[in-house]
Amino acid sequence: MFSCKNQVAVCAHRGGCVHGMENTMSAFRHAIHLGVDMIETDVRISKDGHLFLMHNLDLADQTDGSGRMQDHTYREIRSMNTAVRAVPADDFDAPSFEPVALLEELLELASEHPDLMLNIEIKDKPSEAGEDLVFACAEKTAAMLARYGLGQRTWINSFTGKVLERVYSMHGDSFHYHGFYPWHIMGSMETNPWDICDVACLLNWTRKDDGSLLKRTTVPCPSEWYSSLLEAGIMPLTISFYKDMQAYDDAISYGSRILMADDPKKMLSYVRGKGLHD
Repeated sequence: MFSCKNQVAVCAHRGGCVHGMENTMSAFRHAIHLGVDMIETDVRISKDGHLFLMHNLDLADQTDGSGRMQDHTYREIRSMNTAVRAVPADDFDAPSFEPVALLEELLELASEHPDLMLNIEIKDKPSEAGEDLVFACAEKTAAMLARYGLGQRTWINSFTGKVLERVYSMHGDSFHYHGFYPWHIMGSMETNPWDICDVACLLNWTRKDDGSLLKRTTVPCPSEWYSSLLEAGIMPLTISFYKDMQAYDDAISYGSRILMADDPKKMLSYVRGKGLHD
């Protein structure tokens, strides 16, 4: 079962998004300075096998470059500027230039903060990049985390269940695993997600007759889903996109003890005001 020194853990989604510098080293450092418990980020692999942190498929969404990560080399990607999407934000000074962050840079930073937890999403999907590249990204990510000795405070996270299976087959309980509930969101798996996941993000996504997903934003998901996970020893994680803070109150009352935050400062102030976070 997930545990944290605080009654409710605040997870900085992509390190924080409100300043337009998501998944950058500046965002990660700022979130740690604020006092978050966990950093969530997205790993993609370059054409020449380097691991970068980027949520969107098109580099133009977060940099002054364009195209897909998998079609560019290390040198090309590191020359792109993530600061071009920065927006004014209180107590956050955006640099004029910041390169696309490397996974290794985040792990170096995490090594300096022994209480910090990591939520590492393998963002590449087989439908976009091919299964071989996705598995290569997952295997390299897990190997790097293991090399830094961060496994027991890291949750490997993927919308593709086969990615979790691949890492679990190689590393077993050296890592924690974060799935998506209901489990059909992750597609077909030979491994039972109830057996390997100890954190699950709840999304009210139902599968239609044609196999596609109907994505609802119910606020929050049904309390019975939280109960089912908790009874199995799996901690429900509450996603960051709810606008009404009442949704987070409801989720806490249902037993969720991890809140994802696009604005970590706002969420920390909220839970601290309730006496749930130091």
